[in-house]
Amino acid sequence: MKSTGNDIVALGSVDKHRTGQYRFYSKILSASEQTLYQQMQFANLPFEHYLWLLWSVKESTFKFLKRSKPELIFSPAKIIIQYLEIPAMQSMTKMDSYQSEFTGNAEEFYRAKVNFGSDILYSRSKISKDWVATVVNDDERFENVYWGIQATDGTDYYHQSKAARSLLLNKINFFFPGDLTIKKSPIGYPVIMQATEDMKIPASLAHHGRFVTYSFILNLFIELGI
Repeated sequence: MKSTGNDIVALGSVDKHRTGQYRFYSKILSASEQTLYQQMQFANLPFEHYLWLLWSVKESTFKFLKRSKPELIFSPAKIIIQYLEIPAMQSMTKMDSYQSEFTGNAEEFYRAKVNFGSDILYSRSKISKDWVATVVNDDERFENVYWGIQATDGTDYYHQSKAARSLLLNKINFFFPGDLTIKKSPIGYPVIMQATEDMKIPASLAHHGRFVTYSFILNLFIELGI
């Protein structure tokens, strides 16, 4: 079953002091992940960025797996980051929007290999001054994976949810013009509909603070019957 998962953390909306407390971060990071942060490659990465980076990877992983494992319960310390590579070019600049079709250089992203039971997934993440965002996939090449981030004006749940859906549909409309809608599956993931037809495009939505994000996977050769 094809799937996707993504997440975003608005850094301005988290409690930096709480993030640094062992009672808090030990519920998110495994012992090995706490030790991993001591490596020299992370010397210039603030701990709160490291923590929320790994949180976003774990949340994205959970969303990816939940589609095929409806009974799954989110337990971040049990989703293990096996390795984490920092980008060759780190640029924590201010970004209000971002789009990727993963045709660029993979070295522009934080990259991780994630283990949960017998499942192995891969992640790509970005960190800006305002947010940490991640998308995961079961193929480390990330072919046919689309990912987007956008700042919005409203921060309430209704406004953010509506903005995330609009951002996703606007991108999919590029490939499939027409009236598309989104309904929610019984376990919570978005389902892309064209009239009454499920388009079977795996998609994921997330929002936090004033930022919304989507991911979806689309094999055009199959979806368009080429």
